[in-house]
Formats: sequence, structure tokens, C-alpha cells
Amino acid sequence: MASGLVAVKEKEFICCPACASSESVDAGSSGTEDYRLCKCGDCHLLYSDPMVAADSTWYSSSWLYGLRESHKEVAGGEYEVPWYFAQALSELRTARRGELLDVGCAEGYFLYLAQKAGYQVTGLDFNPVSLEIARKLLEVSTVYQYSVEELGDRFPGRQFDVVTVFEVLEHLADPSQTVRSIHKLLKPGGKLFLSVPGNRRWPAFFHPEVDAPPHHLTLWTEEALKKLLERAGFRVSYVRAKPLQAEDLGFHLRLRLYGLFRKYRSVVGSVQREREGEASSTRKTGPSNRRLETLRKLAKVALQPFCWVLRLNPKAGGFTLFAHCEKE
Repeated sequence: MASGLVAVKEKEFICCPACASSESVDAGSSGTEDYRLCKCGDCHLLYSDPMVAADSTWYSSSWLYGLRESHKEVAGGEYEVPWYFAQALSELRTARRGELLDVGCAEGYFLYLAQKAGYQVTGLDFNPVSLEIARKLLEVSTVYQYSVEELGDRFPGRQFDVVTVFEVLEHLADPSQTVRSIHKLLKPGGKLFLSVPGNRRWPAFFHPEVDAPPHHLTLWTEEALKKLLERAGFRVSYVRAKPLQAEDLGFHLRLRLYGLFRKYRSVVGSVQREREGEASSTRKTGPSNRRLETLRKLAKVALQPFCWVLRLNPKAGGFTLFAHCEKE
């Protein structure tokens, strides 16, 4: 039997990426023949087998990332602050200012907010297009196309007062190694703020491609997140689940509707190409960014009363988990 694999019910499962337990069970199909889903019997983490992350080519071609919000209006104050950003900013306002590292900084929106709050910021991301947006639109210059491990190698001895990791661990093949590397980059007593998608969400109506590998390799529980962080040497102050908000319903409704639109466009485009030739394939068939933004705002208003009703269920929410911890 290969190293790191255990036999469960006559099948082989990789050990849990969060707590290293060998008590995992088959959690069903992932929707692709390249992966299957496992569930840890101890911390209840849902994870893929194998734990193989998507590469930059997959992300650059994925329709999921073609729907990301534009950051052109951030400086004007029109961009909404995500829930997990707000949790971290609330903690940072009472902390001593210092150096902050954002791992997986994307276009640099959180770096922009932290910089305005008085922190010296550094960002890491693998996407050069996102980093260029951070530099040009948000004027955050200290962003690099490095991994956490590469940053430590290039700047030996460099340590930070705060590290933030928002919606990143679920994309990584080895989240445990990344968290241990972050621990080394923090000063003694330094703080880590981290968010991940939760596994106990209600209502559960995500678009199937959102959580399917290779996009999301893990979906987290409070127990799994605590065990991961404690094994890396952190003291966990709390893990908080996000209350259900209209933006959660709107975002995933938007994904489902756009998924249907893509299927419709694919069928119509195929017929057009047969009738008119390949020249028709170059025409723009998708909705404009302005139209999508208008629809998003209208949907949020329309979904708010529905969201209030759903909150009557004590299980409502949990779409995101936020952890606050310190280096011991």
C-alpha cells in the first residue's frame, strides 16, 4: 500500500488533510472521474481524493473566474466589503499597527483596506493579471507572484505581525504545509485571520462546479479548522460561522443562472456557426458588466425578505468559516 494511504471498507483513502486521521469514508462522486470525495470520521472535513490542485491554466480558463467583480470602483467606496474582510478589519482596528501579509491577495482589495488602516502591507498571489490590477488600480505595489514557501526562501528571517488567508486553503493540495509555513512567517504573538468555505451550509444550493474538484479540494467544519491550526502551533481564539445573508443567496443564484445562460449560448452559438460560419463565433454574446451589476443589486433587494424567513431555521448560514488565532 502506498505511503499515506489507509484501507477503509476495502478501499484506499488518503489521510485527512486537516487532522491526519485515517478514519475516512467514501462521500460519493465528485462529478468528475479524476476525483472522488472523502469525509473524515473525526473532524468531518470533506475532501477530494487525490488532493491535486488546479493549475493556473485551469483558473484562467474557468468561467467561474470570469464572473469576478471589477475593482475599478473600489477607490470610490462603491465596492461592498466581504463578510470575512469585515471580521478581520474589526480585529485589526484594536491591534497595534505593523506589517501585514495577505496570502492569495487576488486583486489586492483587502491590502488596499489594510493599508488605509495604517498597516504596511505585502501580498502574494499566483495570478500575474490580478497582481497587475492591485498595482495599477489600487496602488498597492508590494505584491509578488510567490508562494508562502518561496517568500520565506527569498526573504529569510522576514516576519509579519499579521497574516490573512481568505478563501485560499480550499484550493490547496496541502493546506497543512501552508499553515505551518505561515506560522514561521509570523512574529511571536502574531495574529492569523483565515476564512474557508463551510461544509455545514443551509440552504445547500451551490452550483455543482463551485465545490467540485479541482476548484475546491476541501470543505471545512469548525472541528477540522481548529485541529489544522492547533497542529501547526496556533492558539485558536475562535472559529465563527457566517450568518445567512442575501449576498450568499444572490451569488449562488447568479452562478446557477449564468450556468444556464452558458448552456443556452453554447447551443445557440453552435446553430449560428452552422448557419453563418465561424465568423459568428467572434461576436460578443454575454451580458455586459453594467447589466450584470444592475441585476445583482436588484436580486439582492428582492432576496432580502426571503433571507429573513430562512434565518428562522437555526441551521441557516455557515457558508463561510472565519478563524482568529495567534502564534504561541
